[in-house]
Amino acid sequence: MKRMMLHQGLLWMAMVCVLTIGMVPVWAATKNLSTEEIHFNAIVVDTHNDTMMKVIDEVSWLPLVDLGGSIPADFQLDLQKAGKGGLDVAFYAAYTDYRVDALHTSARTNSRSLALINALYWNVGQNDSMVLANTLRDIEMGVEEGKHVSIASLEGMYQFGTSNAIELLLQYYDLGIRSAGIVWNNPNSLGSGTNVANNVPDAGLTEIGKEVIREMNQMGIIVDVSHMNEATYFDTMAIVQAPVMASHSGVDGVRPHVRNLSDEQLLALKDNGGVTQINFWSTAVANIGQEANIVRLADHVDYVVQLIGVGHVGLGSDFDGAPMPVDLPDASYLPKLTEELVNRGYSQEDLGKILGGNALRVLKEVEFFAEKPVESIARGFGFSIMSDLVMGQMISDTKPLLTARVIGHSGGFIEPADFKVIVDGVVYESDFEASSGVLSLQMPTELLGQGVIPDSGNFHVVTFEGSNRYGAFDRKTVIFYIR
Repeated sequence: MKRMMLHQGLLWMAMVCVLTIGMVPVWAATKNLSTEEIHFNAIVVDTHNDTMMKVIDEVSWLPLVDLGGSIPADFQLDLQKAGKGGLDVAFYAAYTDYRVDALHTSARTNSRSLALINALYWNVGQNDSMVLANTLRDIEMGVEEGKHVSIASLEGMYQFGTSNAIELLLQYYDLGIRSAGIVWNNPNSLGSGTNVANNVPDAGLTEIGKEVIREMNQMGIIVDVSHMNEATYFDTMAIVQAPVMASHSGVDGVRPHVRNLSDEQLLALKDNGGVTQINFWSTAVANIGQEANIVRLADHVDYVVQLIGVGHVGLGSDFDGAPMPVDLPDASYLPKLTEELVNRGYSQEDLGKILGGNALRVLKEVEFFAEKPVESIARGFGFSIMSDLVMGQMISDTKPLLTARVIGHSGGFIEPADFKVIVDGVVYESDFEASSGVLSLQMPTELLGQGVIPDSGNFHVVTFEGSNRYGAFDRKTVIFYIR
């Protein structure tokens, strides 16, 4: 519907407005639009869902459900519902709350996150109408083409330790992670979640947590402050250098709850330039004894707008991760929220910000702050690395030989060069054969047996990386699965 209503040139001009001045397009000059036109003319962004958890098999964690195909009735988000609800851009979370104990090892936690990211790649591969975005330009192109734009995110970084955090973060960036919450409710090596009291020792960010947040800023990954306890939240706000996002949080002023943000937290968010994306989870929307509905959900939006301004609020549904308001059970009902906000007097310009413009503005500013990667071409002395694995490939060897091909550009020099192979955040000594251009790593240890539950620790990530003295640099990162 949206693509028929908007001339493509007008859409392009609108996107330019979003990406250049951080405002929602001022196509509001068109008067007397219907609520439906306002909703479907906006770029609607939802910054949190747990849909990939329902896509994968419960035992193997391999992808099973095609979001564009026949969908189980209990799914709150799929491509048909997204289209009916005008949802253009969705952040798909790779969620885990696993801690390191007898049942949940850090390796198994890493496997779980990779399984969910792999499921997102698999779904994009299954559906021409779905695209994975790594940059704002990718989002822009996907919206222009009328596709459902997906963004990969992390919720709970329980696999990150002092020995592998930065290399593993780089690998997740390669895989497309552009937003990450360092904790869920439980503590980990980076910081503390809402299950930890704020006044206990070491309740906030750890030193490695601070390092990870600084690196996220440099890479261009949004720091997601949802699920943090207040100690970790304010430690984060003290060191973060780019705007943050609470990807799915309500406000205490409407519903006092440990998962919602206090006025003090919201004011700090405003000072940072960040945005809180209102959580649809019924428990966080309405007080005990009240019905969780769109009216109460809109009360959260109103509260944020009145306290810190319309430029700091958006939508973070938690679809497929929580019970929804009674009159907003899935993504197809999103226009009803816009209708409620229209009835409350919000202008088209303000609604454009709330529905997606504010989230895009934060993504833009985070991208702008990030250090730009070094180009891998250096006047004919460059090279490219091509992995012999494809994304999500299954292999049967538990101590696999992992290989890639190094290809010189236009007869460019490959040597002298430095190459390395990283597996699950750990750097290994690798072999490079100049005559064949083969970069390889024979895994020295078994990659199975990462958890008590068989087969659930079998997803891994490998990166092949090289650089030479001429300034050429390249790396390729893929997920693989051991049967």
